[in-house]
Amino acid sequence: MRSTVTDAQRDMALRILTTAIAILRDDQPFDPAHTIFGRIRAARTERGVIGVTEYSFENPAFPRTEITVVVIPDPLDPSADRTKVKQIMLDFTIRFNPLLADISRSTLEDLLHLDIGYWIDGNGERRPGNDMGTAPPQLLLHSYRYRASNLSTSRFPVDVEFAFGDPDPKNPAPDEPKTPLLMDVLLSRDYSAFKRQRRE
Repeated sequence: MRSTVTDAQRDMALRILTTAIAILRDDQPFDPAHTIFGRIRAARTERGVIGVTEYSFENPAFPRTEITVVVIPDPLDPSADRTKVKQIMLDFTIRFNPLLADISRSTLEDLLHLDIGYWIDGNGERRPGNDMGTAPPQLLLHSYRYRASNLSTSRFPVDVEFAFGDPDPKNPAPDEPKTPLLMDVLLSRDYSAFKRQRRE
């Protein structure tokens, strides 16, 4: 779990994350061909589903980092012809390689404006806590879940998940990390409340 990351890389990582959540929560425009996420490496369409595309990006600051975005036709647009509906970003995932040191969970909570003390499950139910614990057999993988705060600029709820690599207590080597390393960040726009409103 060694990590060698520059200040410029950390700065770019935080800029990418704030851009992603602004697109998802505040409905900022998203153009996959011109984005801070990087150059489009691949665009894969989902078979049998009109308008769903997964983009993967290559960022020069993190050549080995996986950055993926899923776009779909706007679910709030009732138009029958889904090929003409505006494409919106539904999910954003970044898997850092190398892992990021010196970016704490509290830094991300403040940066992304996250509610503390609960998260929302797939059924729209509020669950207490943010710490999901470690994931055996990978005892060093530690995940946390949140709901983004509802700000004055917010237009959609966003679910947030972090994965950190915890320090290995059994490895006393001096070059091993002593604090958690940021591994993954997953952001997802939640349309469940809008779907419930339509049913009602």
